[in-house]
Amino acid sequence: MNKKNDLKVAAVIDIGSSTLKMRISQLKKNKISDIDRLEHPVCLGHEVFTEGKISFESLRELSSLLHGFSGVMDEYGVKQYRVVATTALRDAKNRSYVVDQLRIQNGMNVEVLEDDQEKTLIYYEIIEFFKKAGKLNGESALIAYIGAGTIGFAVYDGTQMVFSQNIPMGSLKLPDMLGNIQNLSDDFYTVAEEYLDTILEHIKIPINGGRVENLILTGTETKLMAKICGIKPSGGCCVINALKLRELFEKIRSMTREKISLAYGISEEDAELLYSSLAISLRLLKFTTSDTVVSPDVELWDALMRLMLMPKSGGDYSAHVRSNAISCAQEIAKAYDCDAVHSETIRMFACRIFDKMKGAHGLDRRKRLLLELAAILHECGHYVTVKQHLASSFDLIKDIDIYGMTDKEMLMTAYTARYNEYEVPAFDDFKSYVPDEGDRITTAKLVAIFRLANALDKSRKQKLKDIKVRLKNDKLIISSQSGENFYLEMWAFRQCAPFFKEVFGYEPELSVKSSLI
Repeated sequence: MNKKNDLKVAAVIDIGSSTLKMRISQLKKNKISDIDRLEHPVCLGHEVFTEGKISFESLRELSSLLHGFSGVMDEYGVKQYRVVATTALRDAKNRSYVVDQLRIQNGMNVEVLEDDQEKTLIYYEIIEFFKKAGKLNGESALIAYIGAGTIGFAVYDGTQMVFSQNIPMGSLKLPDMLGNIQNLSDDFYTVAEEYLDTILEHIKIPINGGRVENLILTGTETKLMAKICGIKPSGGCCVINALKLRELFEKIRSMTREKISLAYGISEEDAELLYSSLAISLRLLKFTTSDTVVSPDVELWDALMRLMLMPKSGGDYSAHVRSNAISCAQEIAKAYDCDAVHSETIRMFACRIFDKMKGAHGLDRRKRLLLELAAILHECGHYVTVKQHLASSFDLIKDIDIYGMTDKEMLMTAYTARYNEYEVPAFDDFKSYVPDEGDRITTAKLVAIFRLANALDKSRKQKLKDIKVRLKNDKLIISSQSGENFYLEMWAFRQCAPFFKEVFGYEPELSVKSSLI
């Protein structure tokens, strides 16, 4: 098979908490169509959620199954593929050992997706699905993904995402975590629902008084719920009446999984997940004014397959992540009463410097986004305390969920925002949180640029409306005009210049002409 044809066939292997799946697809006439699908039940989730790690017995079984999948890929001539893992492997204490053994035994590099990576890929496919269907035009929606170990939760205001959070509670993790109570109480369903409420009731949706117009729900069990309710898919999605979901839930909420299995002709494992998924779905409905649940036929591997077979769509995906990450950050900054005009000013300055320094820093557009997020969120700490606002900003930002951003990226963003005043960071300051030396160097570069940009609006009065940035020999020259007293900014700039030179080897120089007559 030649290289041109190789690019038209691809496979995605998804190592889930309860199922190992493979999809082989091809690109034909600019459309992706399936060639084959395989799946096999696994018990990784139960092991991780109860014992904290994956056993060697399960590892051997997983390796054997992957070996079989490799044989199938060979039969179809698949050269391009991705192997991804989600919650179970992500939460396993021995994940590094498992990933290493799968690489050695199967020759596969397993990507363990972080929560935000996984959910953002799914949300992107959902938004694209509804755009093509001509739906959700201007309507707000809660887009949720019920996984085995997590609930993905994003709010769409009709134009873009304004809120995103991942909740460490899924359809499999819920009963596994409360397993001991289940053995002690005949009223387990009440305990489970109360526990679910203690988590979800703290979420505050930042639009329309906390309620949106639609609930869009995805996840393996949503198909099962629709099937039991007698709903057939139409146009690639199911629309389930909320009343039918409540009636089904009332029927099964006090039944054992054995009885649910017998009543609906499903496995006991599916019966357990059905109860949890229904409980979660009905709780999510409380965030909406809708009397229906819309469930599109969208899965993680749809996005992964699109990115492999239609690589040009990767640019659209990156643009989608950037615009929605910024939107969510701005909503969070608003909640912490940050000065939006000041933040947007230094965000513009930071991007100007970043773009001009491209040849010197060697960083990609994704790192530029971290710089933008730092600019938007850097004043969060003032909401907590003025005295230790820098440390408070760091603590808040590193734990914030931002659409499409990984934990490591938010940590780098937090460090960038942390050093925006007089304290000069030492390289080893990043070591305890950012062990990788390359990431520490990247963080230092972002800090150096951000401190310089922040100095240009130190008074927070926007004395500079715009700046010009150029490199000349060993100098970074920033020029502008101002009709106001600019001594504070000049002083702050001089404070930040030495660290910038230490990182990049360029001497920052500020030239501001007075426009006063």
